[in-house]
Amino acid sequence: MSARTTLWILAALLAGAAVVPVKSLDCPSWDVWVADQTGQPIGGATVRVSFRNYSAESRSHEVDETTDALGHVAFAPQTISASLGSRIGVTLLSAMAGVHASFGSHATVFAFAQGHQGFDVNRQRNTLVEWTGKPSHMESRITLQ
Repeated sequence: MSARTTLWILAALLAGAAVVPVKSLDCPSWDVWVADQTGQPIGGATVRVSFRNYSAESRSHEVDETTDALGHVAFAPQTISASLGSRIGVTLLSAMAGVHASFGSHATVFAFAQGHQGFDVNRQRNTLVEWTGKPSHMESRITLQ
């Protein structure tokens, strides 16, 4: 086989790899418990998980679920299927945001009911809990304010 033939075969394989969809986790499975400020569970609260893979897609997603009588809701994991070529293109577009650019997967949860709302907050750091690709399962406790 000639060097030219080898290069053509390699180019064809790379082109094929650039368009073949690759499946990845876009948002983990997520158990959320919602309570009021006294610690009592809140049934019927809306919990929203918002997620986006800034290196694979150009738009965000939201899924809403309602808590049961124990203030609990479980979200199924979400996956995305995007080709390597698409992922490279979206990553380059994301990079154009400069210092404000985001890359990879990000997800958060938020709850609201009866005029109150709340996020999952890391109490030690006083920061919003955000999933960034790992682990494959999250658990959150949200107190509505």
